[in-house]
Amino acid sequence: MVQQFLEWLHVIGLPGLFLVMFLEGSSLPFPGLIIVLSYGYIISPGYLNSALIAIGMSISYCLASLIPYYFGMKLERYFPNKLKKGLKKAIAYFNRYGIWSIALSRPFGIGNYISYVAGISRVNIYKYLILTFIGIYPWSYVMIILGDYFNGNYEALKRSLSSYSIYIYGAVVVVILMIILFYNNNSKQEKAVWPDKKERGQGS
Repeated sequence: MVQQFLEWLHVIGLPGLFLVMFLEGSSLPFPGLIIVLSYGYIISPGYLNSALIAIGMSISYCLASLIPYYFGMKLERYFPNKLKKGLKKAIAYFNRYGIWSIALSRPFGIGNYISYVAGISRVNIYKYLILTFIGIYPWSYVMIILGDYFNGNYEALKRSLSSYSIYIYGAVVVVILMIILFYNNNSKQEKAVWPDKKERGQGS
């Protein structure tokens, strides 16, 4: 049964992988992680090709994430109670980390709910897509590599992650913090340059 499943994925190829990421990004209940790991085992792309494939995966995810984003923006009042329970946690997460929660939450289950919250909060669509890409790209790349390394074995991966979870989460936090600091530093520099230009304009 497992072998037939892997052969089926192999026949479909990369379009199937991108479709999986699209379904994952649409916030449907879907075992995307297991299938992505299986693809990593099947295609064994290596580090460079994985980086390129992860771009396609992330774009597919970002496009699909517009579905819950627009649902949050237009149809908030019609959400079922089951969805509203998950949204409460996502709203608290969003209030704590601001728009950076869109990137920070992507590797985790709460990321699906953040898409709705971003729509409800009317986050600028371009910022939303950029932050979604920043959050999902590392996950896409790492899952393809790990799928190759663990031969698509989800249980082996889960045991390994439980042993090194502190280091993995720590590395993710450090990368995100570096991005935030870089963004804030650029914003401060732009603000410092803008008044200077304005003063020179008034002087002339």
